[in-house]
Amino acid sequence: MQHLMRAKSDSNSQARALQSLRAVGVVLLCFPAFGDELKPDPREFFTKLVQPIFANKCLACHADSKLGGLQLDSLEHVLKGGKSGPAIVPGDPAASLLIKAIGYTQERLKMPPPGKLEDSEIAAITTWVRDGAHWPGKNEPATVSGYVIRPEQRAFWSFQPLRMPSQPSVKDNGWARTPVDYFILNKLETQGLPPVKLAEKRALIRRASFDLTGLPPTPDEVDKFQSDSSPQAFARVVDRLLASPHFGERWGRYWLDVARYGEDDARGTRVESYSNAWRYRDWVIDAFNRDMPYALFVKAQIAGDLIEEPGANRLKPGLGFFGVGPWFYDVAKEMEARAFERDAQIDALSRGFLGLTVACARCHNHKFDPIAAKDYYALAGVFASSDYHEYPLVPEKQVQLYNEQLKRTKEHEKLIEEFRTTVADQLAEILTRKIAAYLMGAWQVAGPAKLDLAAVAQKENLDSDTLARWIGYLAMPGKDHPYLESWNQLIAKRATDAEVRKFANDFQSLAVETVADKKRIEKENQQILSQIALPTKILGPNGFTGDDPFGLLAGKTLERDRYVLWGDLFRRKVRKGEIKGILIYEGDALDRFLRPEWRNHLETLRAELETLKKAVPDPFPYFMGLKESPEPTNAKVNIRGNPYELGEDAPRRFLQVLSGGEPAPYTQGSGRRELAEAVATHPLTARVMVNRVWERLFGQGIVRTPSNFGQSGDRPSHPELLEFLAARFSQREGSVKGLVRELMLSSVYQLSTEYSEKHFLKDPDNRLFWRANQKRLDVEALRDTLLFVSGALDASVGGPSQELNAANHRRTVYARISRVKPDDMLVLFDFPNAIISSERRSVTNVPSQQLFFLNSKVILEQSNMLAARLLREARKDNTARIRLAYRLLYGRPATEAEVRIGLGFLQSPRPWQEYAQILLASNEFSYLD
Repeated sequence: MQHLMRAKSDSNSQARALQSLRAVGVVLLCFPAFGDELKPDPREFFTKLVQPIFANKCLACHADSKLGGLQLDSLEHVLKGGKSGPAIVPGDPAASLLIKAIGYTQERLKMPPPGKLEDSEIAAITTWVRDGAHWPGKNEPATVSGYVIRPEQRAFWSFQPLRMPSQPSVKDNGWARTPVDYFILNKLETQGLPPVKLAEKRALIRRASFDLTGLPPTPDEVDKFQSDSSPQAFARVVDRLLASPHFGERWGRYWLDVARYGEDDARGTRVESYSNAWRYRDWVIDAFNRDMPYALFVKAQIAGDLIEEPGANRLKPGLGFFGVGPWFYDVAKEMEARAFERDAQIDALSRGFLGLTVACARCHNHKFDPIAAKDYYALAGVFASSDYHEYPLVPEKQVQLYNEQLKRTKEHEKLIEEFRTTVADQLAEILTRKIAAYLMGAWQVAGPAKLDLAAVAQKENLDSDTLARWIGYLAMPGKDHPYLESWNQLIAKRATDAEVRKFANDFQSLAVETVADKKRIEKENQQILSQIALPTKILGPNGFTGDDPFGLLAGKTLERDRYVLWGDLFRRKVRKGEIKGILIYEGDALDRFLRPEWRNHLETLRAELETLKKAVPDPFPYFMGLKESPEPTNAKVNIRGNPYELGEDAPRRFLQVLSGGEPAPYTQGSGRRELAEAVATHPLTARVMVNRVWERLFGQGIVRTPSNFGQSGDRPSHPELLEFLAARFSQREGSVKGLVRELMLSSVYQLSTEYSEKHFLKDPDNRLFWRANQKRLDVEALRDTLLFVSGALDASVGGPSQELNAANHRRTVYARISRVKPDDMLVLFDFPNAIISSERRSVTNVPSQQLFFLNSKVILEQSNMLAARLLREARKDNTARIRLAYRLLYGRPATEAEVRIGLGFLQSPRPWQEYAQILLASNEFSYLD
């Protein structure tokens, strides 16, 4: 934590807090899905939740740098504390200085200065202190060797081979249409619960259209289905929707939730954007549209570079599952960053494909499932032996030309920057030795005399801009160092010129001494740096190269208060809430200090840079993915998840419990190809995907924890049906479209949402699927439908992402997805956190969602466009326009009562825009029966 100026509050803190709270959920997945009688291991709680906060937000200043004398890199150092005393009192958060600092409850000590931590982060650290401040270390026993899986553990239902169960016999009166219906009806009959009636055709086509494409049916499509009385009428609707390119957009988005797809990462206070991440998104959409066999879909995302012919790019885009991040490569020391990345990769792999929470074995053997810590690090070795890589979509010659030209441009930019920095530093030093004069000038302007600034500057031969900066800085409240505390006292007591001059001279001497000490320390650190051999390996996207592999370069630094003073005077790089150094000039403001020869030199350099920039070709497109490391290696077990506490070697291999015995070590490079084969062909993978498809169509899964098929997860409501579907899915080469079609043509899919008191009392959660579950449109379908009914939707498929602004009328799946600052509308309507794999969407019901329909610019714009469409397409009268509105928005005709109400409203007179907005704000628009 850098002790700098207090950060301003962020207007988006609420959204970011929500994002952080969701991120905490990844840890909770390691524990039982129902009930809270089993609490997390406190040491694992620290490793999963608290240690990453320290690494990302604190250790830059509170490790080797020891700002304020405090280190947060071990429990011993935390208990020792810094200059202000011990940082924590285990068991007593209220008495802990660290909790007060991060809570911003003290006047001077507010950590971290760039901005307050997220509420969830403060809660995690507070809980950690309250529960005793457990910190895994050398003295804690580790149980990673000799792990034995008991027979009853291997016998768990989800670990078994696939089998094809026989179709149950039922007392069917013709209701059952497919084998799926027999399994459903069998369960219903045992409870004496007959299914409710089938949905009417208008509701059915609306449901099918949204389920398969995320868009409503047109009035013509509804009419055509209504008039088709053949037994194959609905099958024709389903086939048409499955063939639509919008099918991939809808179902690809479902998978992107699982893949934690995002297009940027936080790099401290900076945002790193990935301009080519969208290519993975488009590949996923295309894979669903082409009905890629699911096994191949899985393999491509794990090892697409290893299972195709050299030079072909058909499967490489799938590597974006890992390639688009999240990446932590420069927000923590490298060993910690690598550990965080591997943990995210293992979690996404295991929960996404296998429905297992393998990441819970990072710190110790899994608490509930037969997964040893050694299993976790066996997979970690696979990813430790796989490097980030960008696969160009242009010839190598073009790549080489681009890199060469870009290198020349960067070198010239560096030359200009070095020149300007040198000049700016020299100017700052000159101004440092004139601080006393500027303070005396500020005294004349802001003190009792109240003289004119320009007049004082001219009289005392001072730069007026610099004098204005000093006056503003001296008046600024809440400085985070003590050296100017007496300035206001001097003004308040109307001090003499002699007293002010003494203060000014003392302050100037302090500033000059601070500059000299800072230079000396930097020189010493450079000497240390020159003795360390640094890697040149690219560690992350956008050409990032690691240069501090073990955090050795933190070096020495100034004492805390003087460091803060130095920043106020000389800081060049500014983060949120900080001020630029008042003695630092840049750009045109710097140029005015240059002598003619220096200014001419700078202008020549700038002209040469413009010529070089014009010679740089456009950036070439590429896929983000992984490649084999030159020297694959096994990972060692990290004791209690600590990458600095290494245990035994963990040979790269598959999970023991899913291997039927002791799994063979991987010998082909990193092992990703062997891992891909093992994952793609395991029965659990088919079960998990079938359950995901079922959940999307029916509103809840056969297993209600879609990414946890382990001991702490839900048990299947219809185990025989799940086995039947998984076996059938595997036999049909993993055809998602085939599975979807079979489920939609069943009677159980076509049930109405009719309520039955008798059924509800016996099965309130509808676990037996005696009726269809009513569903609210997710945010993508909601926004897309707003554009669709207003006639504004751009239905083009694929291409670069765009921000969700007023000018963007494309489908929401093509919106830019930020992990750092998600779009407000997406957050409001429960879009998942792109940092972690999301198994399902939350469905909240909060007042702000309804206020969105009343006040949002999006709604107002689309209401206007919908009104214009109704006036344009229904030219006869208001009655025709009202009837058209109901058909467009709800897929049904308006009742006579609804027509009368609408006519009465419009006769007020009220504008059509308001009427359109009222119709859009209704529950019928946002919910599916």
